[in-house]
Amino acid sequence: MNYNTNLGIHLLEILRSYLDTQRIWIAYSGGLDSHVLLHAVAQLRPQLSKPTLQAVHIHHGLHPQADDWAQHCQAVCDALIVPCEIIRVQVRQASRESLEANARIARYQAIAQLLAPQDVVLTAQHADDQAETVLLQLLRGAGVAGLAAMPPVTRLASGWLIRPFLNYTRIQLCSYAQQTQLQWIEDSSNANIQFDRNFLRHQIIPVLQQRWPSISHTLSRTARHHAEANELAENLAQIDWETCRTKHLTQLSLCALSTLSSVRQRNVIRYWLNQCQLPIPSSLQLQQILQSLLQAKADRQPIVRWPGVEIRRYQQLLFAMLPLPPQPLDSYQLNWLLPQPLTLPLGQLTAVQVQKQGLALPSETTLQVRFRQGGEIFYWRGHQRIVKKLLQTILLPPWHRPFIPLIYLNNILVAIPQIGIRDDLRAPAGQAGWEIQWQFPASD
Repeated sequence: MNYNTNLGIHLLEILRSYLDTQRIWIAYSGGLDSHVLLHAVAQLRPQLSKPTLQAVHIHHGLHPQADDWAQHCQAVCDALIVPCEIIRVQVRQASRESLEANARIARYQAIAQLLAPQDVVLTAQHADDQAETVLLQLLRGAGVAGLAAMPPVTRLASGWLIRPFLNYTRIQLCSYAQQTQLQWIEDSSNANIQFDRNFLRHQIIPVLQQRWPSISHTLSRTARHHAEANELAENLAQIDWETCRTKHLTQLSLCALSTLSSVRQRNVIRYWLNQCQLPIPSSLQLQQILQSLLQAKADRQPIVRWPGVEIRRYQQLLFAMLPLPPQPLDSYQLNWLLPQPLTLPLGQLTAVQVQKQGLALPSETTLQVRFRQGGEIFYWRGHQRIVKKLLQTILLPPWHRPFIPLIYLNNILVAIPQIGIRDDLRAPAGQAGWEIQWQFPASD
């Protein structure tokens, strides 16, 4: 079978949808798969007159021959008259972290930085890679999104990432390479079965293929089925989120959430956190949210944490937020020179000059910023007010109350952000004052 013709027709059908783009990038490692991709697309240049074709090789620096590979890639691209961008990256190496995963993250981050709006980058993952990904996700206990594996088309930064070979096997790509007499790099690390993917590739999948020869295509079909199921779950989650959301992105209504089944609750919480661009919880953490937060009594302050996220409950709302810093000590105090911004344990204090309101003090006044110790009194609107009750009145979440800055002048409490200015220091009509603002990471 002439795979040259088949691959060319298939690639041309895909790329014709992107003829308006300015540039097509080929992610070129120098291995067989990406060499086939580079060669096949290069043959299509007469039919792709507008987009510029360019290769990018990521130099991870993890292999003793990495420099030689970069030189090989440059030579191949020169022979094909395809410009090649070689980018060196630093790959995080840490115990208990996957070197493969960290290298992949570094690679895609580097490629993303190259892309102009609507640029296209092609990568050479194929049906066998897809099958390995499905098995890896299955063994990790992944859900529908994980088992959808690698999508054929997805966004990458402001451009598009396309995987045109997901319906082709490694054997088919090898046949193309042999017919066109390509010379490619063999990475010795691909034989190291200490890596999970290599273990599946060399030890498990060959055994499965003996009984089920079409396993790569079968598992790729499984990925497509799960991609469809995941799209349906996403659509349902969006519908439920519209019911449960509030005017603040980082809050979710418990009343609305409680009307859903537990399956839909988990589904919409995952969707909500994704909208907040926060790490998605595990199944165990999701269950903790349902049990600890949704079922807690109104006077409780439960919390569920995982790296990079805290989920809290207050006033029939769920709050998604970044982890809070340590609470200020009772003796902690900062000096604040008006109107310069002041960095706080949580957020920042700013002062903006406004007319007929605000704090009536001259510029360059030095104030003191303290934090709640208990028993503070604030003279406001003609009465002595207990600060604790004021914070309850404005519905400031309990976890923010230890961080709210209390602003003093000569040991007198003169301003509290989100509440007001002491009566005898409020700017009168015809004069300007300082509007005090406390800005902090949103769980708004």
